[in-house]
Order: sequence, then C-alpha cells, then structure tokens
Amino acid sequence: MSFSVSSSIEHSGAVVVTVRGTVEHTTIGSLCDTISHIVEQQRPAVVNIDLQAVTYIDTAVVGALDACRRSARNGGTNVVLRNASDAVDRTLRMSA
Repeated sequence: MSFSVSSSIEHSGAVVVTVRGTVEHTTIGSLCDTISHIVEQQRPAVVNIDLQAVTYIDTAVVGALDACRRSARNGGTNVVLRNASDAVDRTLRMSA
C-alpha cells in the first residue's frame, strides 16, 4: 500500500488526519508538514491522527512524529494518535 495523507473536519471541529500505508523516514516529512499546515491555517484545538490504515511505522520516525506533536502543542493544538493496529501501537510504545 502506498503512503497517503488526507484530512477532514469532524462535527466537533477537530481535524482528522487519515494516514495510509508505511510511515518511514521518506514519508514522515509529508505527515508532519500536513499537521503543521493544519495547525497554522486552521488552529484547531485537536488534530486526531487516524492510524487504522497504517501498515508499518519505522521506529526511527517516532521521534520525528513526537517532535511534530510537541510543535503543534506549542501552537495550542493537541495531537492525538488513534486507531493504531496492535503492531503499530507496539512500535509506538517501544520507541517512546
């Protein structure tokens, strides 16, 4: 499955960023750029990152994802990871 990122707005006003495919060093920049753009342009209270369709996440990018989340938090936006598969969740937890 190729990597893709899309976004939508929930009724609550939270933004959902749906990620598909493999998240690794070649794709993390696109995800972080999307989050940064949303935070700067829309200023939502919450951005939910939906990981349901992520097939793999590289442990090396977990730090970059965390830095992206901290940057959004500094802009007043809480970034929440949700719907991770067991394998992706384990990788996130092991690398935290």
